[in-house]
Amino acid sequence: MKLLLSCFLFTLTNPTNAFAPTALAKTRLSRQELSAWNWSFGRNKDKKSLIPDADDDEPKSEGGYTSTLLGDQADAETVEKEAKGLLSWFKKGRIPKEIVQQTAEQDELDWEVKDDGIFGFIPTKEMTGVEPEMTQLCATISTQLYNCKSFEEFKLSTKEIKTDLFLYDNHDDLDDATPPFCVATTGKTMILGWKGSNTLCDFLNDAAASPQSSFAWRKHRNTIKAQGAMTSIVHNDLVNHEKAIIRRAKELCITEIITTGQSLGGGCAQIGVLTLRAQIEDEASPWNALEGVNVRSVAFCGPMTTVLLDNATPATDKFIEGLVKNSCNIIYKNDPVPRGYGYLSFIEDFVDDASDDLVKAIPVPGIFKRIIDLQGKIEDLIDDTTENEKVLGLLGIFSQYRHLGNIVHYAEEDAKPTVLKDMGAFHKNTAGEKNLFRSVKYIPYKGKEDFFVEAKKWHMEPIRGPGLAYPKRDLRK
Repeated sequence: MKLLLSCFLFTLTNPTNAFAPTALAKTRLSRQELSAWNWSFGRNKDKKSLIPDADDDEPKSEGGYTSTLLGDQADAETVEKEAKGLLSWFKKGRIPKEIVQQTAEQDELDWEVKDDGIFGFIPTKEMTGVEPEMTQLCATISTQLYNCKSFEEFKLSTKEIKTDLFLYDNHDDLDDATPPFCVATTGKTMILGWKGSNTLCDFLNDAAASPQSSFAWRKHRNTIKAQGAMTSIVHNDLVNHEKAIIRRAKELCITEIITTGQSLGGGCAQIGVLTLRAQIEDEASPWNALEGVNVRSVAFCGPMTTVLLDNATPATDKFIEGLVKNSCNIIYKNDPVPRGYGYLSFIEDFVDDASDDLVKAIPVPGIFKRIIDLQGKIEDLIDDTTENEKVLGLLGIFSQYRHLGNIVHYAEEDAKPTVLKDMGAFHKNTAGEKNLFRSVKYIPYKGKEDFFVEAKKWHMEPIRGPGLAYPKRDLRK
């Protein structure tokens, strides 16, 4: 059981190569030219990149749905000041160098099922878009994707609900590079699930955070960008199994498809709902055979996967509105993964809170060792002005990532969750809106248990406490 803070900082070597930052425009695009991003954080603000004439002349929405999501932002001076503050934090060099040399033990996959580990309040349909029993089933699938190694090992049914596993793909000889994927059906609902981070390559996929367009949503390509590596994972599974999935969905008269997963799998779930909704509306796609089937996501502890540009057409506005209404991500306490990539001040507070335990020279769990190692590499990178500018530019790109849809936040295991919405990194909130995702700040840990043990709970307990998943005693074939 491992997690990566969605590589909340950067990659294992040179981040500027791995993320390949592009000139993402915050302002509206012209057809001939993509202006350099106006939150350049030290980049050459006069730099331009020419783009050939676009092949579409659709008018852009003025003050449409997407513009509303991207509106009420802080001015450039405020943004740059905050970014430079983050850069100064990186320069402190607080991580003891001997810590990153430790050899971390492998985390155990088996998670103890505690008698009191079941969350006291299952999210309502109003919160997630699905019945509470469906949320529990999605959590159960996400759990078993970690623990089960073969089709036969899955147990997804309960006394009340019959669920059949239709497809399980662990990618055989490619399993160390690609997370397992499964498809299950219950009644008129089909669930597509992806496993969370567990192998080294999974963590590299977490790190490959360049925002990319895709053929899958070609009509909306100018406005919607998604995390590159997770997009590739999702597209690989969907193209490999599209005939079988479409055929099964038609045989069972499926009315709704739910994408799910935890951590990396939660990120894949969020890109899965984007991909399938776009493909079903595309008349040239095989998925158009499922026209009328609704697609939504129920993700757990997933990172931010989406960047939006303020250049939407009316059709794209409508598409994004549907995507927001059919997406949710369930998170717990101080889990830093859902705060990556764009909520960097939260990550800063998390690392500062961990610093006392770091200096104890205790064995550091594998995932946190990687995080610390990344921190050390960033400290080494910002020794000169050129690298400072690159890091500032990358921080700016990270800050554009956001969550779409409801964020169902549990402050405590037995508390009723709060539904939050993400309005972006530099939303001024002049209207005084309540329950904004980035208004929920990091809460310093005051418990007696080791910090890293507690931090793993923040990330894993929604599905493996058993949290929202069905207890093993309730499951059957």
